[in-house]
Amino acid sequence: MTTTLRIFFLFLAVCINLCAADTPSVWYTSKGDKEVTINVELFLSTTCKYCHKADAFFTELQANTPWLHVQRYVINEDKNALTRFNQLLSEQNMYDFSVPSVFFCNSRWIGFASNQTTGKDLLRGLTYCKNEIEKKGTLSPVTVNVLKRWAHANLFDSSMIEKPSAAKYIGTIALMDAFNPCAFFCLAGFFALLFLQEERKNQFMAGILFILTIGGVHYFQQAHASTFFGLFSLLRVPAVLTGLFTFYLAGQFYRKRSSTHLFFLLTFLLAFMIQSYQQTCIMNWSYIFGQWLYNQQLNNAQLIVYQLAYQGIYLLFLFITLVLYILLIRMEFLAKFRNQLNTIGLLYIMAIGLLLIIYPLALANLALSLITVLVLFVCGWILSRFRGQ
Repeated sequence: MTTTLRIFFLFLAVCINLCAADTPSVWYTSKGDKEVTINVELFLSTTCKYCHKADAFFTELQANTPWLHVQRYVINEDKNALTRFNQLLSEQNMYDFSVPSVFFCNSRWIGFASNQTTGKDLLRGLTYCKNEIEKKGTLSPVTVNVLKRWAHANLFDSSMIEKPSAAKYIGTIALMDAFNPCAFFCLAGFFALLFLQEERKNQFMAGILFILTIGGVHYFQQAHASTFFGLFSLLRVPAVLTGLFTFYLAGQFYRKRSSTHLFFLLTFLLAFMIQSYQQTCIMNWSYIFGQWLYNQQLNNAQLIVYQLAYQGIYLLFLFITLVLYILLIRMEFLAKFRNQLNTIGLLYIMAIGLLLIIYPLALANLALSLITVLVLFVCGWILSRFRGQ
């Protein structure tokens, strides 16, 4: 009997410890009417020079910020600190133990360069989180989404050693943004719409409309991230309607009954929807540029010039692609593939339309987009032979 009781109490103790370990983190506390205190968990190591910078920053910040509560952990001296670190990493689906690591509002920020860069970004994130909790009464998924993207952008800036000029930085990040998309569905949609038009004028107008639309979405989500993610959940029904409209117009194209006005409407809708869903990647280069811009001492005129330069370089690749396509498609060698390209274009927009209906978040999946583009290209090439008979 005694042995049985011992086993029972041992089992009970293990269950209690497991439950305690699985308790979700309390990211903030509320006292009184909208008085919010943000809880920060700071993980350091005595052998890390950047940790000393982060520790000094939060020591100074605590003294001047009454709504901030910072809990410090030294992982190379305290086993419990390492256990807590592992628990938080598991909650974030992360597995690297890089320090300094700052956890707040269900986001993790890694590294610390200086008070003027990383420190400024952290304070911005903390203030944003506090204001959003006070406004909404809770830590919303929208707030967490924005903070996680800022945190990933901050990791890039914290890792930079050299300080490039503004022109070099803007050009490099904009090109990285353009050539490292979340997925290839946007590019596939762009070419699909060009493949479906034979007149040069319509190709040019559709291309310009597509480029300007994705440029507008790209700027809005970078400059107004909180508003973008706040409105993002409202896109589900329009996405389904756009998908259905895509199938309708694909049928019209197949029967050669398409309307130019409806085609331009489809161009706008596809560009808007694809770009909106592709911008949901955690690693977003435009946020890296946005944080860099935030840390610069610039007047309004300079901010506008830098934004225009960044967005212009980002869209430059598509502008060049559009011009080259319009010029080259008239060549006799490429013109004979018109039927194949038309079929491929139909398959591309139908695939995008299907994803918009069943699961639009898949539009941000790089592997799926690559497989889809390659498979449908081959299928379209084969089917065009039957279509031409």
